Amino acid sequence: MKKRKNNRKTIVCKAANVAIPTTVQQYEACFFREVQNQTRDRKPVYIRKEFHERVMKIVQVIGENDYTLVDYLNNVLEHHFDTYQNEITELYRKKNTDIF
Repeated sequence: MKKRKNNRKTIVCKAANVAIPTTVQQYEACFFREVQNQTRDRKPVYIRKEFHERVMKIVQVIGENDYTLVDYLNNVLEHHFDTYQNEITELYRKKNTDIF
């Protein structure tokens, strides 16, 4: 069997000020943080049942019931947008045409 190469890309989690996902501790520091004062700005989102179950297990076990599903998903999305901001912007501009 071939061994997999570990080609991890170091990415900075701005909110937690750590590079991730190089270590378990850095992953936990980046994604298991409380979201401050976001209760009025929330919108409902529907996800597949199996994703919901998986994420809830992650939040309950790793987060030791100290964090909510909203905290975890907000941090994951924040990291995703920070990481792929340039790619998202480029794709958006390519596919978005002006009305006038």
